[in-house]
Amino acid sequence: MKSKRSILFWIAIVSVVLSGFFFQKYRQLDNNYHILPIQGKTPTYASGTIQWLVKRLHPDGYFVNNPDLFDEPTTLNRESVRLTRFAIEALAELDALDRIDNDAVVTFLLKNFKAPSNAIGNLKGFSALPNSSVNIRATLDSVIILDKLDALGTIDTEAVAQLILAYQNNDGGFWDPGYPEFGQQSTVKATAFAVQALHHMGKLNSQVVNQEHQQQINRFVENSWSNDTNSFSPFPGHPVISSYDAHRAWFSIHHLPINQKAGDTVREILHIEELIATLNSTFKTTENVYSEEGHSEQNSLKATHLVVWMLKEMGRLDAVSVPDVVQFIKGYQDPKGAFTSDIYSVHSAVDTLRLLSSARMTSQLEIYRLLFYAALVTALISILLFLILHRKLKSQKHSALVRRAQTDRLTGLHNREFLEQRYFSYQQEYSDMAFILLDVDHFKSINDNHGHLAGDDVLIELSTLLNNNIRKTDTLARWGGEEFAILCPATESEHAQTLSEKLRSLIEQHHFQAVNKLTCSFGVACTLKNESLKDLYARADKALYQSKRDGRNKVTCL
Repeated sequence: MKSKRSILFWIAIVSVVLSGFFFQKYRQLDNNYHILPIQGKTPTYASGTIQWLVKRLHPDGYFVNNPDLFDEPTTLNRESVRLTRFAIEALAELDALDRIDNDAVVTFLLKNFKAPSNAIGNLKGFSALPNSSVNIRATLDSVIILDKLDALGTIDTEAVAQLILAYQNNDGGFWDPGYPEFGQQSTVKATAFAVQALHHMGKLNSQVVNQEHQQQINRFVENSWSNDTNSFSPFPGHPVISSYDAHRAWFSIHHLPINQKAGDTVREILHIEELIATLNSTFKTTENVYSEEGHSEQNSLKATHLVVWMLKEMGRLDAVSVPDVVQFIKGYQDPKGAFTSDIYSVHSAVDTLRLLSSARMTSQLEIYRLLFYAALVTALISILLFLILHRKLKSQKHSALVRRAQTDRLTGLHNREFLEQRYFSYQQEYSDMAFILLDVDHFKSINDNHGHLAGDDVLIELSTLLNNNIRKTDTLARWGGEEFAILCPATESEHAQTLSEKLRSLIEQHHFQAVNKLTCSFGVACTLKNESLKDLYARADKALYQSKRDGRNKVTCL
């Protein structure tokens, strides 16, 4: 049996070492993911990021990167609506839109809500500035802001939808007057903007965009695919120049109702496997994040955000090196952990982390977690079996087992069972016995305010104090919880009260290391003829509760 104990002992030791190793690996991997938000919990970077964004809201309702320039006329420029959109989206992700003046933002946007100069019919959209022309990009940014602020009801969304549809060409793509360098050429960029705006207004349905027009959008995106580079170009026939266009192509078709019903249509149009291969070869840097331009070592937070966004929605986050992306994003944190570089980067960082949150538990992390638990369980089982064998070897020492059975493990005092046995034996010898029951006053508050370990220390110290101040013939036991009992043979009521008062006073004056001062309430009862311990305890307990009702730190005898 000793050899079995030795084997179990070494199995336990090895298992404990392995569990420590696997836990260390688990923690190392977890550190790569701890910044990722967990549902229901506020991210560690939220507070500082929110404060930084809130300070950048101009009194006129738009956001700027530098609040020190609030008084400069150049703070309001063609980028203001776009920056405001990204700030609003980041605040929405951080559940902090109540921290800003939403009405001021809406008022700012509505100043730019108008019909284009050459409008025929009911067409309305947004411009970036009051004196500039309506375009799809400014309309998209404004619609997203209003959607996030639950303020789409302030505009005629039907007129906005008709404006956007007016910019769809016969090839199915859209053009945007906000990008004059392309003229009226359909582009994947303008198409994505148009579809996204319609989506946010709830207008991307067959009643507004009929199936034929949706099919045209699909064909336009299909024609923008480049077989030479296995990616998407800005428009059909143009060379591939940017990783952004892959995301734009995806968004142009992802929310179309005909594609939602068709299942694999989006994957087929995107040539998803070939596209992922291109993104991870042509547009991935040596740091395993993404660039805008092909074969570039210029890490781009925007490109990384757009790629992660697309692959997350396509269910292909496995194609992304999540730890490397997380480490890359950490580089945008300030010393306090908040994101405070510029509004666009803040939005990209916050949203990318949200998109990656589902990847918090990677396969390696799960493996190490399981290995840790397996080693720990093995260790516990080995220890348990070792203890079982050990107890079998010690079974002959009956007296030690009996003593253990009659002793309270925390205080070392006799326990309730021992006191019951002592009472039965004393009944044969003594006609008069006293039963003293005492309870620590407000013990729950000790545990709540100082902790359960402090509560245990109080019980241990109190046990020593009581044990040192009773007669050798008295039996002190821990009755349960913070309740103690003293059985006093050959003791009448008067003497029992005197002893109780003495103990109460000693406790009141004693300095306890964990809590300084405490008090106890006492209940005293003396035996009646042939009385059971249960009845004796009931009378002492009643007396104890009378002491409690009378204000505690008292002795009551019944």
